[in-house]
Amino acid sequence: MKEMAARVTGSIVLLAGMAAVYLVAVWTRRGQSADQRLYEEMFGASSWRELLHRIGFERVTDPRLWVVAGVVVIGLGLLSRRRASIIPLLVLPVVGVVVARALRTVILPRPELIDIVRAAYNTFPSGHTAAAAGCVAAAIRAAPRPLAPIMAVVGAMWVTVVGQGLMEVGAHRPSDVIGSLFMVGALLILVPTSSRERGWGPVAAVGTAVVGLVGPLLWAAYTGHPILAVVGVVAAVVFALLTLGPSRRSVGPHASGTPREVPARTW
Repeated sequence: MKEMAARVTGSIVLLAGMAAVYLVAVWTRRGQSADQRLYEEMFGASSWRELLHRIGFERVTDPRLWVVAGVVVIGLGLLSRRRASIIPLLVLPVVGVVVARALRTVILPRPELIDIVRAAYNTFPSGHTAAAAGCVAAAIRAAPRPLAPIMAVVGAMWVTVVGQGLMEVGAHRPSDVIGSLFMVGALLILVPTSSRERGWGPVAAVGTAVVGLVGPLLWAAYTGHPILAVVGVVAAVVFALLTLGPSRRSVGPHASGTPREVPARTW
């Protein structure tokens, strides 16, 4: 119960982050101006276009990626003995994409606070980012404890590259990418840790986030696009949060002779 309460709290915090991005970037004049300026700066940058297409957002729409991601989640879930979590971890990334599309095209309005020549319509949140982040997040939640931080670090870098590609082709603004990361995190963090598998504590999660943001920061400096550092930091923090879970240890047998597990500090 304590773990689920912590996960619900974490989900609410992440949803609040998504809402804050939307309200500031879409519903304030300064936010719209900054978001649009960054969008215009990123749009048309072509020095890394071929690489970004090959490993970035074009892969997100490739059915083979979803098949591979599904197989990976199932394999990791079986390996970590999280059989009950496999179905939610396969379904929630798809739910994230559907929700992102509904929010972008039907639910969320975009007021005209500034003069916009390109992409005056609502683009928040990004479905492509939701798909990419969903695959990474599901793999993190399915993975055995030692592998989860590695996937979080690698996933943060890949999602940053996906977001870069989306911005450079003019498909999305920075706020769209960042908002989707918060949304996906809010969904996937709700999947509980298996009673047979331990999660990581806050100190380890902070370490994972720090390591995970190194790659995006270096990439942002190398490409000359500071906004990629922001995307990378958000991705690293969100994915690091998904590695959190209660620590359990065997302390002795029950009267029946079976091992007894007592939760240590929750998160």
